[in-house]
Amino acid sequence: MNRLAVIRVRGRVDVRNDIQDTLKMLNLTKSNHCVIIDDRESFLGMLQKVKDYVTYGPIDTATLSKLIIKWGRLEGDVRISEEYVKEKSGKDLEAFCKDFLEFKNELSDLDLKKVFRLHPPHRGYEATKKPYTLGGTLGPRDIEINGLIQKMI
Repeated sequence: MNRLAVIRVRGRVDVRNDIQDTLKMLNLTKSNHCVIIDDRESFLGMLQKVKDYVTYGPIDTATLSKLIIKWGRLEGDVRISEEYVKEKSGKDLEAFCKDFLEFKNELSDLDLKKVFRLHPPHRGYEATKKPYTLGGTLGPRDIEINGLIQKMI
């Protein structure tokens, strides 16, 4: 099993109700929001349904640690620090991220919010109405998701 980073690319205008409900279940209520999920069959079915509004792929340890430090928030929009991670989990950030990707820890262990609110990518998206395989942004993009997240951090 893998952890997948899912980023909402398209906005809220003219979205069918069933797709809007699926995006809400994934906690992707606004564009440029990112969530980390696992690749269970139920999540993969949801991703297949919303593939025209999101892009996704497996996240690596380095990208995850940057994402947590830069955009990880506690309740009340409080930033998270490496000291907080060490105090809360007993591990440094790299070890926590590695264990998280191996399903030994969860983000909820740090009391993090489920959604990372990112900036739009530096130099913009490729094309927001085409699939990634045809030179666009949408749908599965395998490990290239890490490059997109780097541009959005």
